[in-house]
Amino acid sequence: MKIKLSPMNRLSLLGLLPNIGDSTTLKIVREMREELSFTPKEHEILQFKPTADGKVTWHEIPEVEYNYEGIHEIVIEKVKTELRKMEEMGELILDHLSLYEVLIEKANSSDVEKESSDDELTLIDKK
Repeated sequence: MKIKLSPMNRLSLLGLLPNIGDSTTLKIVREMREELSFTPKEHEILQFKPTADGKVTWHEIPEVEYNYEGIHEIVIEKVKTELRKMEEMGELILDHLSLYEVLIEKANSSDVEKESSDDELTLIDKK
C-alpha cells in the first residue's frame, strides 16, 4: 500500500498501532513501527524538539511527505476500525484528525483515485 503521510500522521499512526494481538499481527506491527520511524536524515531536516509539556515540535516543511510501500493492510484496517470507533463515540482527538482524514475520508472521497494491482492499493490525492 502506498499512502502519503505527514510527520504528524506518522506520529499519530505510531500511537494507534495495536499493542495486543496474535503473534502474526504483532510481528507486522513491529515491522510497521520500524518503517514509520524517522531516519537520522529526517531528524536532521525536521529538527524534533521536546516541549516543557511533554509534546514534540518540529520544523513543518510542506514538501516533506512520505510514500510508504509495505504498510500492511491488516494493521491499517485495525487502525481504521479504531479511528471509526473513536469518531462514533465522539472521542476522536485533534491529534488524530489529520490521520482520520487521510485514512477514512480521503479513501471514501471522489478526490482520491484508487489503483489496484494484485496485492497493492495506491491512494493518489488528485488535489
